[in-house]
Amino acid sequence: MKEKRLFGIYHTDCSKDEKRFEELAGSDFVNVFLVEGNYLEKVFSDNFELLKPHPDKGVFVSVSYLGFRTQPCSAADVGEEVCVPACEMLSDFKERVDAFVRFLKEKGYYEQVIGFYMDEPMLWGVTNEQLELFTGYFRTQAAPDKRFFVCFSLAGVAPEYWTIKGAQSITPESSRHLTDIAFDLYHPWNGDYEKIYQKMMERTGNRTDIRVWFIPCTMDYRGDKKEEHCLEHLENCYRLLRRAPRAGGLMCYTYHTFPSQEEDLGNIGLDKLTDPSYPKYWKKLYARIREIGREILSEN
Repeated sequence: MKEKRLFGIYHTDCSKDEKRFEELAGSDFVNVFLVEGNYLEKVFSDNFELLKPHPDKGVFVSVSYLGFRTQPCSAADVGEEVCVPACEMLSDFKERVDAFVRFLKEKGYYEQVIGFYMDEPMLWGVTNEQLELFTGYFRTQAAPDKRFFVCFSLAGVAPEYWTIKGAQSITPESSRHLTDIAFDLYHPWNGDYEKIYQKMMERTGNRTDIRVWFIPCTMDYRGDKKEEHCLEHLENCYRLLRRAPRAGGLMCYTYHTFPSQEEDLGNIGLDKLTDPSYPKYWKKLYARIREIGREILSEN
């Protein structure tokens, strides 16, 4: 049976825009969502309740908080120098993970979960030993039937291109429990992207069984980009996905525009860029996002 390729957009959960979340849940171009936040809060369950009428839509659930406590970290970009924050692995992470998985099953959400997700763990001070231990518990004990997806920063997969002080890069051993991988970089497209992709594959052991994702820049990155920047980035990510030995999917970044107190980068998301009243209304970009999403879903 052919494995489904997936297409989604970061930060679309209903806590940010319930109306748009429902629209995307019923759409014909998105088939995966990333659900974030503490599972004990009502809004976490709201996402799954709204997805119940759409059993064809899958979910990756963000789980870093179940295993780690980190100090605030300054957002960093290529060329900027910062240090990883203090990061503590919680001694009771196994109990916390078990309680979470039990919650998903008791609420009837588990079946819709494709797998679990971490975002740039090495940039937040997670070590190789900790990554292997945490992901291994999910994959061998708590939920061995589910996938585990990590999107890495360059520090994690290609420190030759950029890293920060104290960040470890992954190894075949520390990444052996991962089923899905990606890296994110939102600069103008150039030959470095394919080189970084190859570095990521090498550092995960050149495995043929691992699913590869690409993260198109579908935002006004730093508030100074043009629509053409995103269109080029999106097309090239799609091109690399089609060439990948085992393609996971595309997860576009991003829908939600974060307030400056949460992410002081000046990024402007699709929530504004798809609004005809917004000064930068990028109609072509969103049309192409929908086209590519439909193509991927139609191939499944």
